[in-house]
Amino acid sequence: MALAFFDLDNTLVAGDTAQAFAEYIAASDLPTPDDFLAINLAYMAEYDAGTLNLEDYMRYTLSPLFILDTEQRATLIHQFIQDVVKTMALPKAFDLLAQHKQDGDELIIISATGTHLVAPIAAYLGVKHSLGVDLEYQDERITGALVGTPTFREGKVIRAEQWAKDNGHTMDNIYFYSDSHNDLPLLEKAHFPIAVDPDPTLEKIATERGWKVISLR
Repeated sequence: MALAFFDLDNTLVAGDTAQAFAEYIAASDLPTPDDFLAINLAYMAEYDAGTLNLEDYMRYTLSPLFILDTEQRATLIHQFIQDVVKTMALPKAFDLLAQHKQDGDELIIISATGTHLVAPIAAYLGVKHSLGVDLEYQDERITGALVGTPTFREGKVIRAEQWAKDNGHTMDNIYFYSDSHNDLPLLEKAHFPIAVDPDPTLEKIATERGWKVISLR
């Protein structure tokens, strides 16, 4: 049995769920700044360039949720999955997940998106285990602060290794599927690094290193 780690955005789904959620929030009745989407897009450009300050981004993009309690937040996210994530999910991704399950592997989605989205989206995709950026809560409400090691860049390696240790596994035989050069640290740790519809930087590196490159589109 192997551990099979999967990035989420632009890997198992077509597009970025955090950005899609920001657009969903902007179209909802929740109060947002006039420039909310423009600033979110600017943060996404920084992510693509490898210069994103994750804490600043998370605090800003989460700000419309600060007023919601647990039930209100869960209702909003459930509806977002029904309205948007279902249209982003890729049939070939479901096939890939099913193949790893058939092979007896342990599947884990690991994403730099907050756990408020990653966990329910993973459940929708049929994946039991997920790791995302952990958020601070006070009186049921998101504060905008982060907790622990974010699942971002080198943090994905730290969190993946900790998850494996906590669940009685080793990192001796792991797969990792990702589209992003930001995930190079965990791709380099994986015995089976697979670039999925990779960005130009990752595609170049994957080709140079002889990594497998696939498309789920």
